[in-house]
Amino acid sequence: MKKYKLVHLSIIASLVLSLASCDDDILNEEPTQFLTPDALLVDKKGAETYLIGAYDAVQHTVSSGGQGKEGWAVQWGTVAADEVTSPPWAGDRKFIYLHQVTPSNSLIRKIWEDLFVSLNRINSVIDRVGAMTEDQINSEDKNKFVAEAKYLRTMVNFSLVSTWENIPLMTSETKDLDALEVSQATPEAVYDFMIKDLQEAAAILPDEQGGGRATKGAALALLGKLYLQMTGFPLNQTDKFANTETVLKQVMDSGTYDLLDNYKDVFDLNHEQSNEMVYAISMDGPSLNEGGILSTFYGPNGQVTNGGGWGTVYINHSHEESYDREDARLFNNVAKHQANESTPEEGATDITTHTVNKNNWRGWKWHAEKPNNYPNDTPFDNPYIRYADVLLMYAEARNGQGTLTQADLDMTINRLRARARMSETALPNMILSNQADNASELLSERRKELCFEGWRRNDLTRFGVYKEAISGITQGGPNAGDPGPEFQDYEIRWPIPQSELDINPNLIQNEGY
Repeated sequence: MKKYKLVHLSIIASLVLSLASCDDDILNEEPTQFLTPDALLVDKKGAETYLIGAYDAVQHTVSSGGQGKEGWAVQWGTVAADEVTSPPWAGDRKFIYLHQVTPSNSLIRKIWEDLFVSLNRINSVIDRVGAMTEDQINSEDKNKFVAEAKYLRTMVNFSLVSTWENIPLMTSETKDLDALEVSQATPEAVYDFMIKDLQEAAAILPDEQGGGRATKGAALALLGKLYLQMTGFPLNQTDKFANTETVLKQVMDSGTYDLLDNYKDVFDLNHEQSNEMVYAISMDGPSLNEGGILSTFYGPNGQVTNGGGWGTVYINHSHEESYDREDARLFNNVAKHQANESTPEEGATDITTHTVNKNNWRGWKWHAEKPNNYPNDTPFDNPYIRYADVLLMYAEARNGQGTLTQADLDMTINRLRARARMSETALPNMILSNQADNASELLSERRKELCFEGWRRNDLTRFGVYKEAISGITQGGPNAGDPGPEFQDYEIRWPIPQSELDINPNLIQNEGY
């Protein structure tokens, strides 16, 4: 499977841009010269290079993040949920976990700023490439590049509206500071804009796995995820369950995607852009400034040879307890061993290596080799939407309409359980029940299958159990404390950074902050 790796490009408004070769290995090439956007956007080669800057824009913002650990998926989707707990020395990240955030939290401010900078870079691609003439680039190539950028724009907008709810809707490139004083849009307006972007993208993009670039299936799957999120807080538009089913069925019927036979292989470096990955954000490392923090942030004790790095968060006890004892996902996702004392294979199969105290268990979904030399610069691609997620969302959409059948469960959830089953008596099939019990079981399955992939907080919010989940954390041990006593209803969303309120008088702070 062809896999594209992104080179770092700085593309914001009219800032200087690095020019890379645009042959088949465009995303592997190093910059060779410098051009302004106007000088670059004169042909297909320049347009594709400019587009790669849009991919780069989401690499360390929407995903796990880089050495600063400021990625949206980590902080919003996982740290602020119930999959992991924070150590007491974790700074502003600790306050995200404890739900003690304020408008001055520097990590939240950094995520907001990075997402809007990324959004402007992507808008620049859409506006400028979209304005290129026929003598510069043929319409088919131009439309495809713009469609890819619209997919990326939706990724950023979805992160923003999920997290802050009331956000400025930036639909075009901002080129000067005078255009920054914008007002907030309603969440419904943002969702409508994202839906339009994805519908337009899906009509143009190719039906293939993509190897790190947006495709029709990726656009449809993300559209299904948007529709599904709209069924819960704050919109509660339950009619969107039907829309979810329709678009996800197209992904399932396309024949492009399928589950790998082995759960562990999904997260292996040799299978990063497999047919289970509907869309994965490309990373590369070490020492290329293109790596992420998967396998180190969530990694087991002793992950790095110099003794200076290991997992940065602990496993939530209830997360570990939710697995069947013979669920392969338990052994793949939770590290109970010292990484530099056991190989990945030993840690996953030999319980005699599980010598780490319960309060110090770590995540272990992406298995680095032993030893390794890439602390916070790991080469593992970030799964954004897997085919397993498509199956889970499809079952949820059917259940939301009251039309879920046992056959639906057998081709979705029970396929995932069959893959994870380590013995014939382990992990029994899910049996159809009433809507409420089905929903509870589906949410639990999402936690075990998709942990650390950045969707847990959105899931809990959509199912209406976020406060319940946070209040149920009673960890003990060397963590920063339990967030339940601190949680208030308004903390379902994050505060708009005070620095943004100071420079834009049209912004209104989210209620409660």
